[in-house]
Order: sequence, then structure tokens, then C-alpha cells
Amino acid sequence: MANTLINPTWITKDTAIAWKNNIKLVANFDRQWDRQWENLPQGAKIGDTCQARLPQRFIVTEGQAFVQQPILNQTVPISINHQYQVGMGWSSADTTLRIEEARERYTMRAGRSLASKSDVQAGAEVYFTVYNSVGTPGTAITDDITYTDGVARLRNLGVPEELVAVLDPKSQSKLLAANFALFNPQNQISKYFRSGQFSGAALGIDEWYWDPLMPTHTTGTFTSSTPLVNGASQTGSTLNIDGMGTYALKKGDLFTLVGVNSINPDGYTDTGDLQQFVLTSDLSGSSTAALPISPPMITSGPLQTVTASPANDTAVTFLGATGTVSATMAATASKQSLVFNPEAFAFVAVDLPANLAGANTKRINDADVRISLRWTEQYQFMTDQNPSKIEMLIGVAPIVPQFAMRCWS
Repeated sequence: MANTLINPTWITKDTAIAWKNNIKLVANFDRQWDRQWENLPQGAKIGDTCQARLPQRFIVTEGQAFVQQPILNQTVPISINHQYQVGMGWSSADTTLRIEEARERYTMRAGRSLASKSDVQAGAEVYFTVYNSVGTPGTAITDDITYTDGVARLRNLGVPEELVAVLDPKSQSKLLAANFALFNPQNQISKYFRSGQFSGAALGIDEWYWDPLMPTHTTGTFTSSTPLVNGASQTGSTLNIDGMGTYALKKGDLFTLVGVNSINPDGYTDTGDLQQFVLTSDLSGSSTAALPISPPMITSGPLQTVTASPANDTAVTFLGATGTVSATMAATASKQSLVFNPEAFAFVAVDLPANLAGANTKRINDADVRISLRWTEQYQFMTDQNPSKIEMLIGVAPIVPQFAMRCWS
């Protein structure tokens, strides 16, 4: 058999194929934002940011008299701030390897590693912005109604119909076990057992995927506490509470307030569901706390989020706590599965410069999942080595986190 030299074209193509075949979470994110960087002649620069404009919201008025409303342009930043690489190298003698060996040992593994890193980073950067949730920290979801109730919550919030679920494998196992006993489509069950894929529309969700790289959230803690709202008529992105023991709360912790419901953002009607709030940063202390929250409490106007401001001494219920009176909360680790409309999150992959002085480079774009990979090699004649690396430049951002739901396990 004739020897085949390793060359940059097939290296990057094989890596792109492996990357595409191994992504689960980011494959379902919104990819329209890639185009924001297409006009940069030398590719994107690390830290480059564009502003994603959110949809306008208007209040319908009645009568013939003209009522002018303000145009409120809300934006969310998307930053290209992660440059990942897999470096490798071999001597000129190693170029006598067969292509199949190099693919199996190096490039396919590089693709899987880059895909895994992308999924891990994406999950870690978006999950803690999501304030809709179902389930209980540390307890697996074992019934269908938890998912269908969650979907109903999203529908009440005006989330578009297309929904995707990406579950950690144990959550998916519980889902499959619950449904094999209830539904028995013989032509599908064998496929489920072979692939572990619960695919197709079910429980109000269009597609189901599993991903072992879903993020884990560990809840904060507090000693014996009776958390209460400290002061009436509070609005905005901070909520003052008292009645706390010693606490160490975590970014991503969730809570609800008695009497504070979410609203439908189009009709401005009460959904009947308590608005869930997420902490946007860690905080610790004792007795009192100023909770940084999302969404902000807005009680009127086109950006309204809640039905009312909480009254003074309203009970604050933390998800994972033992209750609201003399309650405690222990650190509990839970995988965070996600159900979302693709518009909830953005994943962007942009071109790195392909013309590098003194280096052999090749850049390839995969049209299906729109990734851009650059392979670079530079021969070192003093050591007879060919160090090379495969790189990607990406960004992840939560665009409309209310279009998503966390599923605790």
C-alpha cells in the first residue's frame, strides 16, 4: 500500500465531521448571529461584540384618540470570547502513517474534544440565566406531568411552539422508563433501546436529545431562616429581604414570592403561575440580603414582567429549601436539563484569519452546522517536528432566557 501524507485539507474536514456528529446542546441553539461577523475581512477578533435586538413590546389601547408609545429597543450582547484549540505534532517520519491511523488517533479525537468543550461551555454560560424551571433539586423527574406542566408554563408565557429538550442521560432514562409502560409503539421501542434516543414530538416537545455534558448546579445554603420581603412596593432587579440566618446563596438559585405571578408578554394577562426569579450573582451574609434577580420586577408598561410588587413580609420560597418558616437549605447538586425554543440562546462560530506568515494553514467551514475550523502547521527543522493545532473561535449568549426551562434532577 502506498503511503499517504497528512495534509491540512482532510485533517480539518475530518475534524469538522467529528465535531458535527458529537454536538447535542449547541446544535439546537440559534445560529443566525454568525452573519454579524461575515464582513470582517480578516475574521473576527477575540472579544468582538454585537448587540442582539429583542422584539418590541406594545400595549394595545382603545379609542379613536392617538396614543403614542415609546420605542424601547432592548439589546443583549453576544461576545466572541472563546478560542479553543487542540494541539498536536509529529515528525516528518510520522507522515508515513496511513490516513486511517491518523484520522482515528488524532483528528477524529480532536473533533470530539472540541465538540465536547463547546457543549460544556454553552451549558455553563446559559443555564443560570433561565428562571423558568420544573422539578426539585436532587430529585429525579419520574412522571410525564412535570414536563407537560412545564410546557404549559412556557405556552402561557408566549414561547413559540417549536421546543427542544436536551436531557442528561439519567433524566432521559427516567423518561423512557415512564413511557415504555404507558405507550407501546412496537415499531419505535426497538429503536429506543438501540440508540437511547427518545425522538419526535412527545409531551408537547418537538425533539428530545440526551447529552452527558449538561451542567450541574449546586444550590446555595442557609441556616434556620424565615425569608420575608423587607419593604413594600419594591421593583427592579434587586429585592431586599430579611429573616435570614447565615446564608451563602449561589448564582442560579431560584425563588418565588407569594402573590407575584408572571404575565403573558403579548396580552399582559395573569398566567396564574408564580413568577420564578433567578439570582444573577453569588452572595453571602446573615439576617438581611439584597437579592440580585432576573427578571426584574416591572409591574406596568410595555416591559411588564409581574402582576404586582410583593407586599412587606411576603414569604420568599427558595427552590430546594425545606419550607418558608424556620427553613434551611443544604447544598444540593443537580444536573440541569433544558427545554427551550432555539431562539432562547445563541451560538456563534466565526472565521479565524487563514493567512499566517510562515505557516501552512487551512480553514474549513461546515455548511450544515456552520462551524469554522482552522488548521495550522509550522515545520521545526531543528527538531524535525511538525507542531500543528486545530482551532475554533466561538461565542455563546442567552438571548431570550424566558424561552427556556430548567429541569432539575
